[in-house]
Amino acid sequence: MIQISNNIEIVRPVLQVFTYVATVENNPHWMPVQSVQRLSAGALKPGFRYKQQFRLLGAEYEMDCVVTAFEPHKKISFEYDAPVFRWRGHYLFDDTPKGTRLSAKGDITLGGPLKMAETMFAPKIRKLINDTAPKLKQILES
Repeated sequence: MIQISNNIEIVRPVLQVFTYVATVENNPHWMPVQSVQRLSAGALKPGFRYKQQFRLLGAEYEMDCVVTAFEPHKKISFEYDAPVFRWRGHYLFDDTPKGTRLSAKGDITLGGPLKMAETMFAPKIRKLINDTAPKLKQILES
């Protein structure tokens, strides 16, 4: 299992940061995914489902995504399942004097042929995930 943990301060109000992150169609702008397809109608809530396409090691994959917990302006928990990994985690949104502290935590478990190389891939996967925070910050602060 690969543990992921990071946080970043974004100089924007919690409402703006939360709204942007909770709009799954924004994911390709700040996450390493190519596209998003809603499977559920309406706003995010527990049980909301969508699919995302991504590339990893030169191959294209589709991952199933489900929101497992949702507290407006506070927390979004999720599960991502793909043929090569499973990611369980959450985003926390906290007010700060300058704006919003966005924290991400979770566990990624590699599967299939990558399972045996989990230790080797852990630094690359952490970097891939950690690179999303500065990208999100740049988008929201520009």
